[in-house]
Amino acid sequence: MEQSKQNIIKILLIVNLVISTCTAIGVGYVVYKQSTSPNFSEMGTRGEGQMFPGNGQFQPGQFQPDQDQSSQNQ
Repeated sequence: MEQSKQNIIKILLIVNLVISTCTAIGVGYVVYKQSTSPNFSEMGTRGEGQMFPGNGQFQPGQFQPDQDQSSQNQ
């Protein structure tokens, strides 16, 4: 009985080691892929401050609701 308990514990430790190793490899792979993929938060800036539409900045030709309409009618 004591021998079978020790064998079960050894098997569980080996399984735990295998699972931990696979997890570490998976996390390392995800970190590597994220470090080599483009950063989406920097896309569209091109160093000129251009940003995605819809971020609160008005693009040329876009209607601005707080703009005085009488100045356009003159």
